[in-house]
Amino acid sequence: MINFDLDPSLFTHNPPLVLAVDDDPNTANMLETIFKRVGFQVVKVSNGNAALAQAQALLPDLILLDYMMPGMNGFEVLSALRAEDSTKRIPTIIVTAQARQPEDLERGLKLGADDYLYKPFNPQELIARAQSKIKARKLEEDLERRTRELEALLGVSEQFNQTILMDELLDLIPNLALDLIPAVAGVIYLFDESGNVSGARVQAREKLSNPDALANPTFASRALRWLEQPIARTWSANDTPLPQFESGMIAPLREGKNTLGLLMLVAQTPFDDHRLRLFDGIARQAALALRNAELYDIKARYATELEMRVEERTRELQSTQQLLVRQEKLASLGHLAASIAHEINNPLMPIRNLLDDLVEELTDSQVEIDTKAISIIQDSLERIRKIVRQLLDFTGRRTEGPDLHFVEIGPIIEGIIDLNRKLLEQSKIKIETDLPKLDAVYGSKDQLEQVFMNLTINAQAAMPKGGTLRICTRQDGDEIVIEFEDTGIGIALEHIDRIFDPFFSTKPEGTGLGLFVSYGIIGSHNGSITAESKVGAGTRFIIRLPIHRNAAQPLPEED
Repeated sequence: MINFDLDPSLFTHNPPLVLAVDDDPNTANMLETIFKRVGFQVVKVSNGNAALAQAQALLPDLILLDYMMPGMNGFEVLSALRAEDSTKRIPTIIVTAQARQPEDLERGLKLGADDYLYKPFNPQELIARAQSKIKARKLEEDLERRTRELEALLGVSEQFNQTILMDELLDLIPNLALDLIPAVAGVIYLFDESGNVSGARVQAREKLSNPDALANPTFASRALRWLEQPIARTWSANDTPLPQFESGMIAPLREGKNTLGLLMLVAQTPFDDHRLRLFDGIARQAALALRNAELYDIKARYATELEMRVEERTRELQSTQQLLVRQEKLASLGHLAASIAHEINNPLMPIRNLLDDLVEELTDSQVEIDTKAISIIQDSLERIRKIVRQLLDFTGRRTEGPDLHFVEIGPIIEGIIDLNRKLLEQSKIKIETDLPKLDAVYGSKDQLEQVFMNLTINAQAAMPKGGTLRICTRQDGDEIVIEFEDTGIGIALEHIDRIFDPFFSTKPEGTGLGLFVSYGIIGSHNGSITAESKVGAGTRFIIRLPIHRNAAQPLPEED
């Protein structure tokens, strides 16, 4: 009884095909009978030339080759078969009655014969040898194919590992899949944390009539549900989800329990199991690469965010440190200024009174005197008196306290503009205002007028050739913002941090107390004043005053 394991995966043809090459009709017929009984189909030829032609045309699963034939002998046919890529791997058994010498056997095996069988032969031995050689050749081909697949996957892994940017990776994955597996187009879908499609990339080897259909998020969501197992699968013309493509492969890109996306190849010809296996390996490598890109992106964002936080915190600490230093400095100067003002103010009044009496007496006696010198003395005393008054204003040591009310900023600024309009017009300074009605602040109208007057006079002095003074107010949350901006000469960068220090002035005739006192007044109103400047372009002072919690109520009527 002759048995043969007809495993379909072993054969190219169904039923499997044998090419019998023998110039003896009886032997050829016997070979045909033997193999047909175990389920083969058999094609018979009687010479070497015909054997080569049929082998190249049919690519049979097995060749039985006689040695002695007219024209080309069996060794010459075998040599020609092994020289052609299409036929060099077909299992071939030399069946001979004459080439029995050891050197004949050696020559045939060196040429690539898979086995040697002498006539007459036992049918069961022939079938057993045929089965063994077909399986061996199949295993060899599988091993070579798997080796190529592993080499390809190693190459894919290496290229994926060299790419850590998500955008580049989304182009690389379908392109590499198309390089290794012939197909019309490759598509990758990317999912977000909620499982929704967040993006798709389509790479095509030929022009597609409707590429948008492949990038459709609805198809990706449907395809994910279509995949019952976390492995790649194929479809054919009978169950295709995309009518324009007869076949395709699709695989989930999973990392652990998370589905990162889908990878798909589409074609017009079926994919075999070998290509499906390779495709599944590419998908697994792609999933790892995508996860690495995600982690790199998270790490990069975290590093950037951390760097920004550190920079922001550093600026805050520097600003706080500068504020503490300034407050400590101002507090010390305040105590010093109060003492100086007190000590200077006491002798000033009698000196002024006596000087006035002296001028009056000298004038009545008509004695010729140098009134210019006395006038200079009087001006100097008045200058000292002003400095003392400003120091007292800053230290809060005035004899009468500030009159605090709910006040609107807009009317105060309009009053300062009216008071200085003629001076500004004479200086060729254009005034621009934007003073909408805003909530009131709680403070001293007189002190705020002093601050606004000082900023206006400073702006006029900073524009000796004329320019524009723009004053605007706005509400920012729980604060009123007031801006005085001029187009003057500006303040040098090395001076901008010192303009609020006492006795520092960029004006030749300045006392250096105007902005110092203004800083103290705004601070006493729980506000802030800062300056921005560019030499040759102008300066902007920004004042922020808090809105009192009852400031939104109607202001009381003034008497």
